[in-house]
Amino acid sequence: MEFLLQRSLLPDHDFAEPLLYVREAGAVQRGDQSAEVGAGGVLSFDTSFGVFHAGRWRRLTTVDRLAVRVVATGVGRAEVVAVTRGREQVIASAELTDEPIDLPVGSLQAATWGVLYVRIVATGVCRVQHVEWHTDVAGGNDVRLSLSITTFNRQAYVIPTVTKVLNLVRGLDALRGRVRVLVVDNANNVDFGQAQSDDLTVVPNRNLGGAGGFARGLMWLREKQWATHVLFMDDDINLETESLVRTVALFAYARDPQLCVHGAMISEERQWMQFESGSRYLWRSLYPLRALGQEDDLRERSLVLRDAKERRFAYSAWWYTAFPINITRDNPLPVFVRGDDVAFGLMHTGRHTVALNGVAVWHADFHLKNNPSSLFYEVRNFATIDTLVFDRHRWWHLAQRFLALSFRNLFGFRYSSAEYMIRGMRAFLAGPQALAEVDHTALHDELRQVSEEKPAPLSVEHAAVPMSTPLPKPVRVIGFILAVPFVGGFLLPAGLRSKALRTAPIDSRAVGLALRHDRILYRHDRLPEGFVCTRDRARFVALWRDVFSVIGQLARSYGRLKREYRAAYPSLVSDAAWQRRFDGVSAAPKR
Repeated sequence: MEFLLQRSLLPDHDFAEPLLYVREAGAVQRGDQSAEVGAGGVLSFDTSFGVFHAGRWRRLTTVDRLAVRVVATGVGRAEVVAVTRGREQVIASAELTDEPIDLPVGSLQAATWGVLYVRIVATGVCRVQHVEWHTDVAGGNDVRLSLSITTFNRQAYVIPTVTKVLNLVRGLDALRGRVRVLVVDNANNVDFGQAQSDDLTVVPNRNLGGAGGFARGLMWLREKQWATHVLFMDDDINLETESLVRTVALFAYARDPQLCVHGAMISEERQWMQFESGSRYLWRSLYPLRALGQEDDLRERSLVLRDAKERRFAYSAWWYTAFPINITRDNPLPVFVRGDDVAFGLMHTGRHTVALNGVAVWHADFHLKNNPSSLFYEVRNFATIDTLVFDRHRWWHLAQRFLALSFRNLFGFRYSSAEYMIRGMRAFLAGPQALAEVDHTALHDELRQVSEEKPAPLSVEHAAVPMSTPLPKPVRVIGFILAVPFVGGFLLPAGLRSKALRTAPIDSRAVGLALRHDRILYRHDRLPEGFVCTRDRARFVALWRDVFSVIGQLARSYGRLKREYRAAYPSLVSDAAWQRRFDGVSAAPKR
């Protein structure tokens, strides 16, 4: 009997980056998930989505005897190529026929292969569909995987995603009966055009953000007692559905019963560029989130053929995180958005998490989603996470980060961002009781009313402003340093300041540039979106006063807050507290 581990697929003919899936030489004509190869042509799966990462499967799983099925017909030869420490060797080959062919590969556990891939060499006309990687012994772990997707008015993404998933699951023996889809609808308006069934459930919910949606899904799945594993997945992604095949197989053969799987995020705008494949968390750092594999070009063959060892994760983001349902009884922190996945990973899933080639989603650029309200959540939520997780975290660590980020925002004219940071810190200082009782739906509706510093289509005038050439780094550093004695340019003589509108990257804080200019156009480097920030003396002075007031309060109360947050944590993440939030009742009702 054969058990499917992975498929190496061909992309649709109009996919922008086919080198993620296949490499071509000679006469190759691709259709949708198929190709015709003429005499002398070569089609090979030595790609990010096409290789079988033998080293990782060997280290993480009990898979041993390995075989390849090449679903192709015609006149030519199929070869299995092993790559070991940079050396490539054909370890199995067979002539194509009128039917798919099977090639025994051998013992995975006894081999030292890094990666394996299939190459098809045509001597006549060949028609190629895909490659399947099999083993002949069933996995030792029972796997029933339920996706848990939280959605809020993202029908353009979530409906196609769910439709693709259900078509795959219902049509593939390896997944049929083993994968279901649960959608938590925070907007109560999604319609998939089909009745709910064993493999599709929609649960209406109050808009309690991603944290509330994922908490609702997790509690619902625990109650139903069907799923052994859960896949948290965002509603605004484009999923490579083959990810599900590989995820289920990894769980079935995993050596670690608590193995968790993270899907890489690839840029929706540059579909070859990896944004993140897991992350570290450096709590002492100004920017604690440190993405792994950021800006890797997934088309690069040298990158693909390395037997890259598993890297230690701190957490994995919930655009694609799969984990055993029994890994914890805790639900997510009630923080609405930003950081719920970080806390869950640091406390429960991170140290068990791995990534695998081809387990991936495409996602829109985060820079277009950020705005001052995002900073409210980041400041409040990450302060809470640091307090809960790290024993050696002290008030001055938090104060240093807050002061440094406030400096960058205020000296870069991003006054609204500073205001929301201050508000986020005050929310943290209000303590766990306030977090338990806050009406997050109303709070979020209020926060999202911010009108400044939000990416928006540029006016004709601003779109015509040419992108400023970045200054050399030493010059930028000098400008940054001079911003302190000249108080961001306020003490610079007016005659030395320019009225010209200069541009800066939308995700930057242009402290050095702001020294000599009164207006800055922060804009996206590839899309015609951005916003303008203008110097404002009165606002600058008032906000600095608030920054130091908040830091003083933090110094006086942090020790008490740390004890209170840690004592309150079990209640904050409990089923009972979340159920009251779902019901629209205060999480800590007054008597």
